[in-house]
Parts: sequence; C-alpha cells; structure tokens
Amino acid sequence: MGEERGNGVDGAIRLLLALARAGGTARTSELIATTGLPRASLFRMAKALAGEGVLTLERGRMALGPAVRAILGVHAAQVAREDEARQQRMPNLLRPAHGVAGGADRRIALSRPSVRRSSRRFRIGFANASLDNPWRVALMHAVEHGASALGNRVERVDIRTANYDAARQADDIATLARSGIDGLLVSAIMSPDVDAAVAEVHRSGLPVVLVDRGVSPGVPHTSFVTTSDHAIGSTTALWLAETLKGEGNVLMLPGHPEAEPAQRRLAAAETMFRSFPGIRVLGIRWTFWYPEVTRGIIEDALARWGNDISGVWCDSGQQGLGSLRAFVAAGKKPGEIPPHTGGDQNLAYKLAIRNRVKLAAIDYPPAMGGRAVEVLYAAMCGQWVPREVDMPSEVIITKGHSTRSVRADVLAEDHVRWDLPDDLILSTGLGPAYNPRSFRIHYPGNRYNRSAGRLVEEQP
Repeated sequence: MGEERGNGVDGAIRLLLALARAGGTARTSELIATTGLPRASLFRMAKALAGEGVLTLERGRMALGPAVRAILGVHAAQVAREDEARQQRMPNLLRPAHGVAGGADRRIALSRPSVRRSSRRFRIGFANASLDNPWRVALMHAVEHGASALGNRVERVDIRTANYDAARQADDIATLARSGIDGLLVSAIMSPDVDAAVAEVHRSGLPVVLVDRGVSPGVPHTSFVTTSDHAIGSTTALWLAETLKGEGNVLMLPGHPEAEPAQRRLAAAETMFRSFPGIRVLGIRWTFWYPEVTRGIIEDALARWGNDISGVWCDSGQQGLGSLRAFVAAGKKPGEIPPHTGGDQNLAYKLAIRNRVKLAAIDYPPAMGGRAVEVLYAAMCGQWVPREVDMPSEVIITKGHSTRSVRADVLAEDHVRWDLPDDLILSTGLGPAYNPRSFRIHYPGNRYNRSAGRLVEEQP
C-alpha cells in the first residue's frame, strides 16, 4: 500500500506542484527532471489527470487544465466574499477611490507559489524605510497587528528600520535573509542597492512582498500592496481645479522627492492641472512630509504672493497641517484660507473644519500593512497571490464642497476623530479605538508588548 501511494498519489502531487512552480506549464523533460518520476509513470499519471481536466497535454509540454482554473475561480470568489465580510467588520477598510484604473473586470496577474518551507511556524522579516512621521508609525502598527493576528503560526517577526539610508536598508534585507526568515516584507527606499537586495532574496526562493513603496520596474518580487497614487494625485487636483472654477494660482507641495508615492502623486496632479488652462502653478516645493518644513515654505510664499495664492495642493495631511498652521499664524480668519488638499492625519482635518477651509483628501491607508502580511503568509503557504494589490480608499471632502466631478464618499466632519490625538492617522484598519500613543501589541520577537513603531521627534 505504501509503495502504491508513493508511485501514485504522491507522484501526482509532485507533478502538480512542479507545474505550479513552473507557472502552470512546462516541458515534459523538465518535469521528469524536477519530479524524479520515471517517464512511463509520469505519462500514465498525466493521461489520467488529463482525462479529468486537471492537465492538458501538448506535444512535449504539459499544462494545468480547466478543472484547476475552475478551482482557482472558486478560490477567488471565496477571497472576494472574505474581503466583503472584512469590510463590513472593519469600517476603516474603505471602498475604491474614484479614478482607480483597471476596473472590476481587469485580469489579475498572479505570482507562482514559493517553495513551502518545512517549518510549521513561519519567521517573517520586515525591512522598513523609515519611522520619521506619524503615517509610517501607523503602517508599522498595521504590520504588527497583521503579524499578531497569525497567532502561533508565526515563530518570529524581525523588524529593521533604515531611516531613509538606502545602503543600510540593502544591508537590512541581506541580514534578514541570512537569519533564516521564511518571507520578507519591504517598504523600499528607491535605490539600485535596494533593488539588487530585493532581487537576490527573491531569486533565493523566498517570497518578497512590497508594501507602500515599490522597486524599479523589472525587479523581481512576489507582490506589491499599495493604493493608487495616481488616483490620489489626479482626483485631488481635479477637485481643486473645479473648486477654483478653472481659474487661479496653485502652490504644489509634494512629499519626499525620493519617495515613489510622492513622485507618482505629483506627476498625476501636474497632468490634471495642465488640462485647465486657467490654472497657474506658482511653484512646486518638496516638503519631505515634515509639517514644520511646510510651514516655512508657506510663510515664504505668503511673503512673496500674499492673497494671490488661490489654492494649495498637498499630497498628504503631513504638509497639509503645516500649511494650514502657517495661514492661521499669518492672521487668516476662518473662511479666508484658500482651498487645500491632503488628508491622513487627524489634525489636518481638525484644522480645516475649525477654520472653515474647503478641503478634499484621499487617505493613503496604513491598512495596507495588515493586508501585506496576509499576502505574505499566503505566499509562504505556497498559495498563488496577486502580483499587485490595490487597497481601496475613499474621497473625503468638507461639507458642501463636492464638485461636479468629485463627490464625497465621506464628509470630513464625519471622518475626523475629535476624541483622539492630533497625530492619529486614519484608515489604519485597526478599528475605531486605535490610538497610536497607547498602542500595544504582542507577537513573537517584540518585548513587553511594545511596538517597534516609535515615532522619532518631528524634524524642523
């Protein structure tokens, strides 16, 4: 009986797994080499499986058949149902933003399963770009929450933060890989060194899931979990242009010049503004996502242009709150501050509402951290995973300030949390009681239930 199972069921399993690792199709000679099955045995199994639609046989090749595609379809439907149920349970997991490309009928590219490790409990590494602002702390909290939710399926979580030092992050990635992890999360710094380190880990057979920030085109990885930066940039720019009725002077305040999300949002916003001939861009000033840097920029802009500033485009609330603070400090009364964009941070919404500023935002949800852990766990288990996962988000606008093309999914007055700290980042997926200052979490590898996400002091 044992020999029969070894020649039959186990052999068929080896054949199907070899096809899965080859991307669903392979030459017969390759399958003989990778499975170690005798040629006659392999063909006998393949013909039996083909008869049930599990395989298709072509001259010199084998491929996964229609029965497998049907199984994958059932699995995809189950994932969709689970996503819908999760959305009902977690109100911060938001609907797709206007302008997200692709649509529901877009074909989803999948990554082939990684080689399943023999360990029953997984070791996870996270190479993080930085912890220099509240959003990045919230992302860390979401990652940690996702790891904690896996319970005893995780043996260890090792987290390293590079503080925007690309060489350090490349070294972090290599060190994590050598430490015996089963899968790697990366929030990447744009750098050839980081690209090379990610590619090397992926080639070694470990799944690599990128979150928030990707790598250069062509660099191999398993999956990328993010939110549409194009939608954030173009939708907020469209709202601002329509709020100004297509005429006015706009100051553009993007985030970090070396951060992929900031670059994409700025490019999308510039393209949108160019479609309105009456919109003039006064200047583009990089803020590095530091409120105090932004405040200084606005003070200089007010000294130069004064009331000629018709609107301020920000790609997040980090610089949004710095800008609003500058206008208030300059003596602008409620209702006198020009329209702004940029959300995420609780204080940005508080300042806009208190000062009756027209505001539109699409939060960049830190909830992507928790989803990235889910994707990595699936990949470590040998499951097929999407090559790209777009986290949904909502359009948030102050009451009465929707435009013809951009309407509010949620009012800012309903989105703000007056009862929670100013540095709270919204849309974390961590529930309505989440407070970054009192956040505690347990997962293997941390000490005293303390998070690895401790915010460094705000820089000038």
